[in-house]
Amino acid sequence: MKRVRAALALVCLGFSSSAFAGWDTYVSSTGSDANAPTGCTRVLPCATFSGTFGATVANGVIHVIDQGAYGTLTITHGVTLDGGNIGSAIGGSGSTIFLASQIVVNAPSAIVTIENLTLSGSNIAPNGIAVTNVGGLHVQNCTFSGFTTAAINFQSASGQLEMTNVSISDIPSGNGVIVVNARAALDSVRIHHTQTAVLASGSSTVSIRRSTVNGNGSGFVAAYGPTAELHVDDCMMTNNQWAVVVASGARAYLSRSTLSNNFITAMFNDGMSSLISYGDNHFASNASDGTFTSTLTTK
Repeated sequence: MKRVRAALALVCLGFSSSAFAGWDTYVSSTGSDANAPTGCTRVLPCATFSGTFGATVANGVIHVIDQGAYGTLTITHGVTLDGGNIGSAIGGSGSTIFLASQIVVNAPSAIVTIENLTLSGSNIAPNGIAVTNVGGLHVQNCTFSGFTTAAINFQSASGQLEMTNVSISDIPSGNGVIVVNARAALDSVRIHHTQTAVLASGSSTVSIRRSTVNGNGSGFVAAYGPTAELHVDDCMMTNNQWAVVVASGARAYLSRSTLSNNFITAMFNDGMSSLISYGDNHFASNASDGTFTSTLTTK
């Protein structure tokens, strides 16, 4: 009996030590990756995203303590990256800005959350978050700016993207959000000064509500595949060149939304695609409103 108790005690101690070291880890501009073997604790944090991730167990939480250049990160298992509303990071390490996506997610079937964080690409890094494979990505209470390709480039055919309370700006030659052959839901997202605010590409279905696109080349776009689809509800599209664009046989459904002061046309259709209204949208002061192809009755 004593031997059994001793063995159980050792197992419990080993489990407790591992959980303490790996469930909550910390990264700081004053940290050191030499602290990784001791678990990147709050007292002894690590210095880079990659060093901290290596010390974090699957589905653990990485806490960003302050502003810093934390380098690139490849996420390969479930994790929460939490800036605590004070953390911000630029796409580099020390004084160097990397020509690489700041965060890459390649974690099949995993759930990844990135929240309460400000990410800047310094107009050099291509993507804030680039996703090749994931079960689900949740991005909430985050700010993105200064990337050259996209703030979020989501290309996980088996995964789903969810964004809540996100601001994206200053990507004049790129995109706010790219969704390729996947599904996405955007709520309370604000996108300004991009070439394309949201692109639903291929076989993607993207639902957007309570969001604003202002001052972009194109606002909401469905293209590059006849099954690409947008569902836009209670949104404002203003001061863009085009507010809504459909091409290649794609479809966009609009309800309770305002399209105003768009410089070329509020809605563009290549003639092979569909613009569908629920009959409750508002148009004002556009160079041209464009035309819906059909109207649905609300139920």
